[in-house]
Amino acid sequence: MTIVSKLYPVMWKELKSMIRDLRTLLVIAVLPLLIMPLMGLSSLYLQQYQQGVVVIIDEDRSWALLGGHNVSSHGLISKVVAALKANNFIVRVVINPQELKGMYFDLKVVVPKGFVVNLTSLTRLAYVKIIRTVGSVKAYDADRIVQNELSSYSKYVSQIKTLYLADRSGLKVNVESILSPIKVIVGIVGPGGVAASPAEEFRTYLARIVAFSLIFVTTPSIAYITDSIIGEKERKTFEAVLATPLPRQALLLGKVLSTSLVGLMAGVSDAVGLILFFVLPSLAYGVNVLAYLTADLVVIHIVGVYVSILASLALVLPAMIRAGSYRSSQAVSLAIISIASIIFFICLYVDIPNLQASIKYPLYVLPYTHVVIMIRDIVLGAPIRALMHLGIALAESVALLALSVKMFSDERIIYLKT
Repeated sequence: MTIVSKLYPVMWKELKSMIRDLRTLLVIAVLPLLIMPLMGLSSLYLQQYQQGVVVIIDEDRSWALLGGHNVSSHGLISKVVAALKANNFIVRVVINPQELKGMYFDLKVVVPKGFVVNLTSLTRLAYVKIIRTVGSVKAYDADRIVQNELSSYSKYVSQIKTLYLADRSGLKVNVESILSPIKVIVGIVGPGGVAASPAEEFRTYLARIVAFSLIFVTTPSIAYITDSIIGEKERKTFEAVLATPLPRQALLLGKVLSTSLVGLMAGVSDAVGLILFFVLPSLAYGVNVLAYLTADLVVIHIVGVYVSILASLALVLPAMIRAGSYRSSQAVSLAIISIASIIFFICLYVDIPNLQASIKYPLYVLPYTHVVIMIRDIVLGAPIRALMHLGIALAESVALLALSVKMFSDERIIYLKT
Protein backbone atom coordinates (compact mmCIF):
# COMPACT_ATOMS: atom_id res chain seq x y z
CA MET A 1 0.00 0.00 0.00
CA THR A 2 1.27 3.48 -0.91
CA ILE A 3 1.20 6.25 1.65
CA VAL A 4 -1.68 7.89 -0.26
CA SER A 5 -3.77 4.73 -0.14
CA LYS A 6 -3.08 4.45 3.60
CA LEU A 7 -4.16 8.03 4.23
CA TYR A 8 -7.21 7.89 1.97
CA PRO A 9 -9.55 5.86 4.24
CA VAL A 10 -8.82 8.07 7.26
CA MET A 11 -9.23 11.31 5.34
CA TRP A 12 -12.41 10.06 3.68
CA LYS A 13 -13.89 9.12 7.04
CA GLU A 14 -12.96 12.47 8.60
CA LEU A 15 -14.22 14.52 5.66
CA LYS A 16 -17.54 12.63 5.59
CA SER A 17 -17.92 13.35 9.28
CA MET A 18 -17.26 17.04 8.67
CA ILE A 19 -19.66 17.24 5.72
CA ARG A 20 -22.46 15.90 7.91
CA ASP A 21 -22.08 19.02 10.04
CA LEU A 22 -22.75 21.52 7.25
CA ARG A 23 -23.89 24.21 9.66
CA THR A 24 -20.50 24.31 11.40
CA LEU A 25 -18.64 24.23 8.09
CA LEU A 26 -20.76 27.12 6.86
CA VAL A 27 -19.90 29.16 9.96
CA ILE A 28 -16.19 28.42 9.51
CA ALA A 29 -16.36 29.47 5.85
CA VAL A 30 -18.44 32.61 6.38
CA LEU A 31 -17.02 33.92 9.68
CA PRO A 32 -13.55 34.90 8.38
CA LEU A 33 -15.26 36.38 5.33
CA LEU A 34 -17.24 38.69 7.60
CA ILE A 35 -14.89 39.49 10.50
CA MET A 36 -12.35 41.68 8.67
CA PRO A 37 -14.94 43.66 6.60
CA LEU A 38 -17.11 44.12 9.69
CA MET A 39 -14.10 45.41 11.63
CA GLY A 40 -13.43 47.99 8.94
CA LEU A 41 -17.09 48.85 8.39
CA SER A 42 -17.89 49.21 12.07
CA SER A 43 -14.88 51.45 12.73
CA LEU A 44 -15.76 53.70 9.79
CA TYR A 45 -19.49 53.67 10.47
CA LEU A 46 -19.38 54.16 14.24
CA GLN A 47 -17.04 57.11 13.94
CA GLN A 48 -19.93 59.03 12.41
CA TYR A 49 -21.90 58.55 15.64
CA GLN A 50 -19.16 59.74 17.98
CA GLN A 51 -18.93 63.49 17.62
CA GLY A 52 -16.27 64.86 19.90
CA VAL A 53 -17.05 67.98 21.90
CA VAL A 54 -14.52 70.78 22.16
CA VAL A 55 -15.05 73.95 24.21
CA ILE A 56 -12.94 77.06 23.70
CA ILE A 57 -12.77 79.84 26.27
CA ASP A 58 -11.62 83.19 24.88
CA GLU A 59 -10.58 85.13 27.98
CA ASP A 60 -8.51 87.59 25.95
CA ARG A 61 -10.87 88.93 23.23
CA SER A 62 -8.30 91.41 21.92
CA TRP A 63 -6.42 92.29 18.77
CA ALA A 64 -3.31 94.20 17.72
CA LEU A 65 -1.49 95.40 14.60
CA LEU A 66 1.95 93.99 13.98
CA GLY A 67 3.80 95.16 10.88
CA GLY A 68 0.50 96.16 9.32
CA HIS A 69 -1.05 92.73 9.99
CA ASN A 70 -3.99 92.08 12.28
CA VAL A 71 -3.30 89.57 15.06
CA SER A 72 -6.21 88.60 17.28
CA SER A 73 -7.48 85.87 19.57
CA HIS A 74 -10.63 85.73 17.44
CA GLY A 75 -8.60 85.08 14.27
CA LEU A 76 -6.78 82.18 15.92
CA ILE A 77 -9.97 80.70 17.38
CA SER A 78 -11.77 80.96 14.02
CA LYS A 79 -9.08 78.82 12.37
CA VAL A 80 -9.22 76.25 15.19
CA VAL A 81 -13.03 76.08 15.04
CA ALA A 82 -13.02 75.62 11.24
CA ALA A 83 -10.47 72.78 11.45
CA LEU A 84 -12.40 71.02 14.23
CA LYS A 85 -15.77 71.30 12.46
CA ALA A 86 -14.20 69.97 9.25
CA ASN A 87 -13.34 66.86 11.28
CA ASN A 88 -16.89 66.43 12.62
CA PHE A 89 -16.34 67.94 16.07
CA ILE A 90 -18.96 69.91 17.96
CA VAL A 91 -17.34 73.21 19.04
CA ARG A 92 -18.59 75.73 21.54
CA VAL A 93 -16.81 79.06 22.05
CA VAL A 94 -17.58 80.89 25.29
CA ILE A 95 -16.36 83.94 27.18
CA ASN A 96 -17.44 83.05 30.69
CA PRO A 97 -16.19 79.69 32.04
CA GLN A 98 -19.35 79.47 34.17
CA GLU A 99 -21.28 78.70 30.98
CA LEU A 100 -19.54 75.31 30.89
CA LYS A 101 -20.63 74.23 34.36
CA GLY A 102 -21.81 70.62 34.22
CA MET A 103 -21.12 70.36 30.46
CA TYR A 104 -19.23 67.35 29.08
CA PHE A 105 -16.28 68.00 26.78
CA ASP A 106 -13.52 65.90 25.25
CA LEU A 107 -11.12 68.81 25.02
CA LYS A 108 -11.04 72.31 26.49
CA VAL A 109 -8.92 75.12 25.04
CA VAL A 110 -8.30 78.27 27.06
CA VAL A 111 -6.92 81.45 25.46
CA PRO A 112 -5.87 83.44 28.58
CA LYS A 113 -6.09 87.17 29.10
CA GLY A 114 -3.07 89.00 27.68
CA PHE A 115 -2.58 86.41 24.94
CA VAL A 116 -2.37 88.89 22.03
CA VAL A 117 -0.14 91.28 24.00
CA ASN A 118 2.32 88.47 24.64
CA LEU A 119 1.97 87.11 21.10
CA THR A 120 2.94 90.43 19.52
CA SER A 121 5.74 91.07 22.02
CA LEU A 122 9.38 90.63 21.06
CA THR A 123 10.37 89.50 24.55
CA ARG A 124 7.49 87.46 25.96
CA LEU A 125 5.77 84.17 25.09
CA ALA A 126 2.05 83.62 24.60
CA TYR A 127 0.41 80.59 26.17
CA VAL A 128 -2.67 78.50 25.30
CA LYS A 129 -3.96 75.93 27.79
CA ILE A 130 -5.29 72.57 26.53
CA ILE A 131 -7.15 70.19 28.86
CA ARG A 132 -8.00 66.62 27.79
CA THR A 133 -10.70 64.45 29.36
CA VAL A 134 -9.36 61.12 30.65
CA GLY A 135 -10.58 58.08 28.73
CA SER A 136 -11.77 60.03 25.68
CA VAL A 137 -10.58 58.69 22.33
CA LYS A 138 -11.72 61.87 20.56
CA ALA A 139 -9.68 64.04 22.94
CA TYR A 140 -6.43 62.94 21.28
CA ASP A 141 -7.80 63.61 17.79
CA ALA A 142 -9.00 67.06 18.86
CA ASP A 143 -5.67 67.78 20.59
CA ARG A 144 -3.78 66.96 17.40
CA ILE A 145 -6.01 69.22 15.29
CA VAL A 146 -5.81 72.14 17.75
CA GLN A 147 -2.03 71.90 18.08
CA ASN A 148 -1.64 71.81 14.29
CA GLU A 149 -3.65 75.04 14.00
CA LEU A 150 -1.73 76.66 16.86
CA SER A 151 1.54 75.73 15.18
CA SER A 152 0.33 77.18 11.89
CA TYR A 153 -0.75 80.45 13.52
CA SER A 154 2.50 80.61 15.48
CA LYS A 155 4.46 80.33 12.24
CA TYR A 156 2.31 83.06 10.69
CA VAL A 157 3.06 85.46 13.56
CA SER A 158 6.78 84.52 13.47
CA GLN A 159 6.91 85.48 9.80
CA ILE A 160 5.29 88.83 10.56
CA LYS A 161 7.77 89.51 13.38
CA THR A 162 10.73 88.54 11.19
CA LEU A 163 9.66 90.86 8.38
CA TYR A 164 8.95 93.63 10.88
CA LEU A 165 12.42 93.37 12.42
CA ALA A 166 14.07 93.14 8.99
CA ASP A 167 12.25 96.28 7.88
CA ARG A 168 13.28 98.15 11.03
CA SER A 169 16.92 97.15 10.58
CA GLY A 170 17.00 97.74 6.84
CA LEU A 171 18.13 94.20 6.13
CA LYS A 172 16.96 92.01 3.29
CA VAL A 173 16.11 88.58 4.69
CA ASN A 174 14.67 85.26 3.62
CA VAL A 175 12.02 84.44 6.24
CA GLU A 176 12.38 80.68 5.77
CA SER A 177 16.14 80.79 6.23
CA ILE A 178 15.56 82.33 9.67
CA LEU A 179 12.51 80.38 10.86
CA SER A 180 13.34 77.02 9.22
CA PRO A 181 17.07 77.01 8.49
CA ILE A 182 17.17 73.21 8.23
CA LYS A 183 15.18 71.38 5.57
CA VAL A 184 14.95 67.60 5.77
CA ILE A 185 14.94 65.50 2.60
CA VAL A 186 13.50 62.06 3.27
CA GLY A 187 14.39 59.07 1.14
CA ILE A 188 13.13 55.49 1.26
CA VAL A 189 15.27 52.41 0.65
CA GLY A 190 14.70 48.70 0.87
CA PRO A 191 16.72 46.32 3.08
CA GLY A 192 19.47 46.14 0.45
CA GLY A 193 19.81 49.93 0.23
CA VAL A 194 18.06 50.17 -3.15
CA ALA A 195 15.74 53.15 -3.51
CA ALA A 196 12.08 52.30 -2.80
CA SER A 197 8.83 54.11 -3.54
CA PRO A 198 6.20 55.29 -1.04
CA ALA A 199 3.93 52.58 -2.47
CA GLU A 200 6.45 49.91 -1.48
CA GLU A 201 6.66 51.39 2.00
CA PHE A 202 2.88 51.33 2.30
CA ARG A 203 2.82 47.68 1.26
CA THR A 204 4.97 46.84 4.30
CA TYR A 205 2.21 48.24 6.52
CA LEU A 206 -0.30 46.12 4.61
CA ALA A 207 1.91 43.09 5.21
CA ARG A 208 1.61 43.68 8.98
CA ILE A 209 -2.19 43.75 8.69
CA VAL A 210 -2.15 40.62 6.51
CA ALA A 211 -0.02 38.80 9.12
CA PHE A 212 -2.27 40.04 11.93
CA SER A 213 -5.38 38.73 10.15
CA LEU A 214 -4.06 35.17 10.63
CA ILE A 215 -5.17 35.52 14.24
CA PHE A 216 -8.72 34.58 13.21
CA VAL A 217 -8.08 31.27 11.43
CA THR A 218 -6.31 28.93 13.84
CA THR A 219 -9.24 28.19 16.16
CA PRO A 220 -11.58 26.16 13.83
CA SER A 221 -8.99 23.54 12.91
CA ILE A 222 -7.91 23.05 16.53
CA ALA A 223 -11.56 22.55 17.49
CA TYR A 224 -11.97 19.93 14.75
CA ILE A 225 -8.83 17.97 15.66
CA THR A 226 -9.96 17.97 19.31
CA ASP A 227 -13.29 16.44 18.32
CA SER A 228 -11.58 14.06 15.90
CA ILE A 229 -9.36 12.53 18.62
CA ILE A 230 -10.80 13.27 22.07
CA GLY A 231 -14.37 13.32 20.76
CA GLU A 232 -13.99 9.87 19.22
CA LYS A 233 -12.42 8.63 22.41
CA GLU A 234 -15.28 9.90 24.59
CA ARG A 235 -17.89 8.60 22.11
CA LYS A 236 -16.18 5.17 22.33
CA THR A 237 -15.62 4.97 18.56
CA PHE A 238 -11.83 5.22 18.62
CA GLU A 239 -11.49 1.54 19.50
CA ALA A 240 -13.09 0.54 16.18
CA VAL A 241 -10.70 2.78 14.28
CA LEU A 242 -7.69 1.39 16.13
CA ALA A 243 -8.86 -2.15 15.37
CA THR A 244 -8.28 -1.55 11.63
CA PRO A 245 -4.92 -2.50 10.05
CA LEU A 246 -4.15 1.16 9.34
CA PRO A 247 -0.67 2.23 10.48
CA ARG A 248 -0.77 4.69 13.37
CA GLN A 249 1.23 7.14 11.25
CA ALA A 250 -1.47 7.14 8.56
CA LEU A 251 -4.19 7.45 11.19
CA LEU A 252 -2.75 10.60 12.77
CA LEU A 253 -1.60 12.20 9.52
CA GLY A 254 -4.97 11.49 7.90
CA LYS A 255 -6.76 13.28 10.71
CA VAL A 256 -4.34 16.22 10.57
CA LEU A 257 -4.49 16.65 6.78
CA SER A 258 -8.28 16.39 6.59
CA THR A 259 -8.61 18.90 9.42
CA SER A 260 -6.13 21.23 7.73
CA LEU A 261 -8.37 21.27 4.64
CA VAL A 262 -11.07 22.88 6.77
CA GLY A 263 -8.49 25.43 7.79
CA LEU A 264 -7.56 26.01 4.15
CA MET A 265 -11.22 26.70 3.39
CA ALA A 266 -11.23 29.24 6.22
CA GLY A 267 -7.99 30.68 4.82
CA VAL A 268 -9.46 31.31 1.37
CA SER A 269 -12.48 32.88 3.04
CA ASP A 270 -10.19 35.03 5.19
CA ALA A 271 -8.30 36.19 2.08
CA VAL A 272 -11.57 37.31 0.48
CA GLY A 273 -12.51 39.05 3.74
CA LEU A 274 -9.12 40.78 3.72
CA ILE A 275 -9.77 42.10 0.21
CA LEU A 276 -13.16 43.43 1.32
CA PHE A 277 -11.48 45.01 4.33
CA PHE A 278 -9.39 47.15 1.97
CA VAL A 279 -12.31 47.89 -0.34
CA LEU A 280 -14.13 49.80 2.44
CA PRO A 281 -11.57 52.57 3.03
CA SER A 282 -11.21 52.85 -0.75
CA LEU A 283 -14.93 53.59 -1.01
CA ALA A 284 -15.05 55.77 2.10
CA TYR A 285 -12.03 57.98 1.43
CA GLY A 286 -11.63 57.73 -2.33
CA VAL A 287 -8.16 56.23 -1.99
CA ASN A 288 -7.55 53.02 -3.92
CA VAL A 289 -5.94 51.08 -1.07
CA LEU A 290 -6.94 47.83 -2.79
CA ALA A 291 -4.39 48.52 -5.54
CA TYR A 292 -1.60 47.89 -3.02
CA LEU A 293 -3.00 44.47 -2.09
CA THR A 294 -1.35 42.69 -5.00
CA ALA A 295 -1.83 39.08 -6.06
CA ASP A 296 1.45 37.93 -4.49
CA LEU A 297 0.34 39.32 -1.12
CA VAL A 298 -3.02 37.54 -1.35
CA VAL A 299 -1.36 34.25 -2.34
CA ILE A 300 1.23 34.45 0.43
CA HIS A 301 -1.60 35.20 2.85
CA ILE A 302 -3.35 31.96 1.88
CA VAL A 303 -0.06 30.05 2.20
CA GLY A 304 0.52 31.66 5.59
CA VAL A 305 -2.97 30.63 6.71
CA TYR A 306 -2.44 27.00 5.78
CA VAL A 307 1.03 26.79 7.32
CA SER A 308 -0.25 28.47 10.52
CA ILE A 309 -3.08 25.96 10.75
CA LEU A 310 -0.74 23.03 10.11
CA ALA A 311 1.63 24.40 12.77
CA SER A 312 -1.26 24.76 15.25
CA LEU A 313 -2.32 21.16 14.67
CA ALA A 314 1.28 19.97 15.01
CA LEU A 315 1.72 21.91 18.25
CA VAL A 316 -1.50 20.75 19.85
CA LEU A 317 -1.33 17.08 18.75
CA PRO A 318 1.43 15.82 21.10
CA ALA A 319 -0.43 17.14 24.15
CA MET A 320 -3.81 16.04 22.83
CA ILE A 321 -2.93 12.38 22.37
CA ARG A 322 -1.82 12.40 26.01
CA ALA A 323 -4.88 14.32 27.22
CA GLY A 324 -7.54 12.52 29.17
CA SER A 325 -10.57 14.68 28.42
CA TYR A 326 -12.07 17.52 26.46
CA ARG A 327 -11.37 19.83 29.38
CA SER A 328 -7.62 19.22 29.42
CA SER A 329 -7.50 19.31 25.60
CA GLN A 330 -9.25 22.66 25.54
CA ALA A 331 -6.73 24.04 28.03
CA VAL A 332 -3.88 23.02 25.71
CA SER A 333 -5.75 24.38 22.69
CA LEU A 334 -6.30 27.71 24.40
CA ALA A 335 -2.58 27.95 25.20
CA ILE A 336 -1.65 27.29 21.55
CA ILE A 337 -4.20 29.81 20.25
CA SER A 338 -2.92 32.37 22.74
CA ILE A 339 0.69 31.89 21.62
CA ALA A 340 -0.32 32.29 17.98
CA SER A 341 -2.35 35.40 18.80
CA ILE A 342 0.60 36.99 20.61
CA ILE A 343 2.95 36.44 17.65
CA PHE A 344 0.42 37.76 15.12
CA PHE A 345 -0.29 40.76 17.34
CA ILE A 346 3.30 41.81 18.00
CA CYS A 347 4.03 41.75 14.27
CA LEU A 348 1.91 44.92 14.03
CA TYR A 349 4.48 46.84 16.04
CA VAL A 350 7.76 44.89 16.01
CA ASP A 351 10.19 43.81 13.28
CA ILE A 352 11.03 40.40 14.70
CA PRO A 353 14.24 39.86 12.63
CA ASN A 354 15.65 43.09 14.12
CA LEU A 355 15.12 42.09 17.74
CA GLN A 356 18.03 41.28 20.03
CA ALA A 357 19.32 37.74 19.58
CA SER A 358 18.31 36.75 23.13
CA ILE A 359 14.67 37.50 22.25
CA LYS A 360 14.62 36.75 18.53
CA TYR A 361 15.95 33.20 18.54
CA PRO A 362 13.57 31.89 21.22
CA LEU A 363 10.73 33.26 19.06
CA TYR A 364 12.19 31.38 16.08
CA VAL A 365 11.29 28.15 17.85
CA LEU A 366 7.64 28.89 17.02
CA PRO A 367 6.45 28.21 13.44
CA TYR A 368 4.16 31.28 13.60
CA THR A 369 7.21 33.56 13.79
CA HIS A 370 8.50 32.24 10.48
CA VAL A 371 5.08 32.67 8.86
CA VAL A 372 5.06 36.35 9.85
CA ILE A 373 8.61 36.88 8.56
CA MET A 374 7.75 35.01 5.34
CA ILE A 375 4.97 37.50 4.56
CA ARG A 376 7.28 40.41 5.40
CA ASP A 377 10.07 39.11 3.15
CA ILE A 378 7.76 38.63 0.18
CA VAL A 379 6.67 42.27 0.44
CA LEU A 380 10.29 43.43 0.81
CA GLY A 381 11.22 41.57 -2.37
CA ALA A 382 13.25 38.80 -0.73
CA PRO A 383 11.61 35.57 -2.01
CA ILE A 384 14.64 33.40 -1.15
CA ARG A 385 14.49 34.42 2.50
CA ALA A 386 10.71 33.97 2.45
CA LEU A 387 11.10 30.41 1.14
CA MET A 388 13.72 29.73 3.82
CA HIS A 389 11.33 30.78 6.60
CA LEU A 390 8.51 28.82 4.97
CA GLY A 391 10.75 25.76 4.96
CA ILE A 392 11.63 26.25 8.64
CA ALA A 393 7.96 26.56 9.62
CA LEU A 394 7.11 23.39 7.70
CA ALA A 395 10.14 21.54 9.12
CA GLU A 396 9.13 22.44 12.68
CA SER A 397 5.57 21.29 12.00
CA VAL A 398 6.72 18.01 10.47
CA ALA A 399 9.05 17.40 13.43
CA LEU A 400 6.17 17.88 15.87
CA LEU A 401 3.95 15.55 13.83
CA ALA A 402 6.71 12.93 13.89
CA LEU A 403 6.92 13.37 17.66
CA SER A 404 3.16 12.82 17.91
CA VAL A 405 3.40 9.58 15.93
CA LYS A 406 6.19 8.38 18.21
CA MET A 407 4.22 9.32 21.34
CA PHE A 408 0.98 7.71 20.16
CA SER A 409 -0.08 4.73 22.24
CA ASP A 410 -3.27 2.69 21.69
CA GLU A 411 -3.51 1.66 25.31
CA ARG A 412 -2.93 5.16 26.71
CA ILE A 413 -5.47 6.89 24.52
CA ILE A 414 -8.14 4.26 25.22
CA TYR A 415 -7.61 3.65 28.92
CA LEU A 416 -6.56 7.12 30.12
CA LYS A 417 -9.32 8.49 32.34
CA THR A 418 -11.63 11.06 30.74
